[in-house]
Amino acid sequence: MKKFLTILFLTFSVSTSLSFAGDLNPLLEQSVKYQNIRISQIIAIDRILLENDEKISLIGLKRSKSPKYQDVKRDENGFVIPDTDPTTPLALEAFRFTQKLAEGKYVRLEFDTQRRDNDGNILAYVILPSGELLNAELIRAGYADLKLVPPNMKYADKLRSAYQEARREMRGIQGEW
Repeated sequence: MKKFLTILFLTFSVSTSLSFAGDLNPLLEQSVKYQNIRISQIIAIDRILLENDEKISLIGLKRSKSPKYQDVKRDENGFVIPDTDPTTPLALEAFRFTQKLAEGKYVRLEFDTQRRDNDGNILAYVILPSGELLNAELIRAGYADLKLVPPNMKYADKLRSAYQEARREMRGIQGEW
């Protein structure tokens, strides 16, 4: 009898797990879709364009006024033409920094509780090939302010720490106080 109950329990557990896994399949597919995806373009320091033409807004940061992608001068091959002016505005410097860190790179996206913002934009954390969190690196460099909006708090401590470091070191916009 004990053996029968064990077999019955295992059969029920396996069938329940398989049916539940079937419900998760679309979620698993979505998760895999963003495991190794290329950033084709930096739109602004807090917005990226993926190779599949999806636009992603970075969670946890608020950019200062920065140039739009179209405002940056490019050559016939699409490469940015460096500005020769030694007094490069901080917003342009931030844009270039973001390009250097992420444009053309294969990254992994992680999502939080809220998948889209009120405007319908996809919200994500971007993990660079080095394992660094792009969202935090932009704040740490002083190119963005911290903007934590519940319920998206997965990396709140990491983002807060990056912000405190930028303030302490007076980097970028944090040095303008």
